Amino acid sequence: MLRTTAMIALMGIVQAHTVAWTRGMHCLGGPDPSTEDLNTNTAVAPLYDLSKEDWWFQHDRGCDAAPPAEGDILEIPAGGKFTVELAHNRAQTTLSYDGKFTSAWPDGEEHPEDWSGPGDPADCIQDDGAMHTNNQSTAAGTAFAISYEANMADVTMENLAVFTVLEHTPWKRIATYEAPIDLPPCPEGGCTCAWLWVCFRLDIVLQSSQS
Repeated sequence: MLRTTAMIALMGIVQAHTVAWTRGMHCLGGPDPSTEDLNTNTAVAPLYDLSKEDWWFQHDRGCDAAPPAEGDILEIPAGGKFTVELAHNRAQTTLSYDGKFTSAWPDGEEHPEDWSGPGDPADCIQDDGAMHTNNQSTAAGTAFAISYEANMADVTMENLAVFTVLEHTPWKRIATYEAPIDLPPCPEGGCTCAWLWVCFRLDIVLQSSQS
């Protein structure tokens, strides 16, 4: 079972972004553990021009000090599937306001199934620059990686291993990933996972989770 911590490492200059929202993530309610912010985008805001100490687990904005609520976890069953919500803001997920501001898309708005950007050569979708793609076929894809360390201080880039990918994402809000049947169980205390996205413009998004 996975208890999610939110870490996003972003290299490059962007206006907004998308992350995988789920119970158990760090910064789900914002950077202040004493306050539940249903309209937070702290875990989404870009990170750039920072030292590793500052972007690792979003230390610069305090996400590493905003753990998930007691008992909140993300379950990743070996050989099964798990679902997260890809959105630009918690308010655009079912984790806020009973889902009042959600749609099929990460920005909570309505769009055609063949949503695409203009230009020749093709440019990014203009009415939602946070998607960083021209259309679904060029969406770079996202992934989850796992570290068999429960203590955030022990997690490194070297002990994170990708175990599932979802091509042509982020695209719709609902994203379902498959876990391999031979995924080893987490040790007592849990694991830490990371949600990964290499963006259209070579920006990098890294969001982590614990199990």
